[in-house]
Amino acid sequence: MRHPLHPILVHFPVAAWFFATIGDIASLFMGEQVSWVAGVFLVIGTITAIFAMIAGLVELTKIDQQSIAMKTANQHMVLAMVSWSLYTVSLFLRLDGTTLTQPSNLAILLSVIGLAVLCVAGWKGGQLVFEHGVGIQKHEQ
Repeated sequence: MRHPLHPILVHFPVAAWFFATIGDIASLFMGEQVSWVAGVFLVIGTITAIFAMIAGLVELTKIDQQSIAMKTANQHMVLAMVSWSLYTVSLFLRLDGTTLTQPSNLAILLSVIGLAVLCVAGWKGGQLVFEHGVGIQKHEQ
């Protein structure tokens, strides 16, 4: 494939988790319907992130193991997995069987921390592309 798949796929979980976190915060003031929508976004983000992470692992194999970029790639990967873990725990804390319930304060806190960690992971992903040139194909003119 000429274009890396990972940068395309990450937009789905990032957007879903962003809206889930906003929904979690809004649910403190607006009630159960908003928290249910936030829970749906959590499900979407958690599932789509698995595909983004798999694509990221494929892209990771293309980076020279001895390069400076590999350190940044490992940081990016660990931060993304920590964010996924925080959001996944937040999701499970609000499940009653298979039914989404009003999130606890802990579940909301985990979403907020998950978003903060996700932002740092995204920053590291940006460094991979814009500082190290990972995933950029040089075109001859």
